[in-house]
Amino acid sequence: MTSIPGGGGSASRIVVRVEGTQFAVEVEAQPQGNPRVRVDGRLVDVDARLPLHGHGSILVDGVAYRVDLAEGPETDIVVDGEAFRIRIEDPRRRGRSGAAPGDGAGQRVVAPMPGKVVAVLATVGQAVEPGAGLVVLEAMKMENEFRATSGGVVAEVHVAPGQAVNAGDLLVVVR
Repeated sequence: MTSIPGGGGSASRIVVRVEGTQFAVEVEAQPQGNPRVRVDGRLVDVDARLPLHGHGSILVDGVAYRVDLAEGPETDIVVDGEAFRIRIEDPRRRGRSGAAPGDGAGQRVVAPMPGKVVAVLATVGQAVEPGAGLVVLEAMKMENEFRATSGGVVAEVHVAPGQAVNAGDLLVVVR
């Protein structure tokens, strides 16, 4: 986690590639209200209700968009009927070797924003297949189920139902 100058809080930095064009995105959780989002250094007003996959909505600089997300390493996203292929590269989701999930290094599931753990679906030592549910987090009045991106064994569970978490908190590790 890093700090955005003048932001006063911790921020996650990700790279988003849309149809081959790369954008640097910084998301800083706020104690109240929507997170502060910067895209290539420009502050953008964002309010999103997005599941891991399926239908959602996003408000960007006051304009509302309906979003349909598909699951996978590269995601096809449909915004108001126009399809885009995106890839999100999040350094926090890399294993200890620095490799991304699905390439043999394992998976570290972290909270993308502050929320409350609704359910823990996996236990330490449990074998999981790709797509298996690991933890359910309620954030921004929506429940989001985090799933295994590849097969493996649950090595660590850091949360319990009812627990409050902050953005960037480690939830589950699969190896």
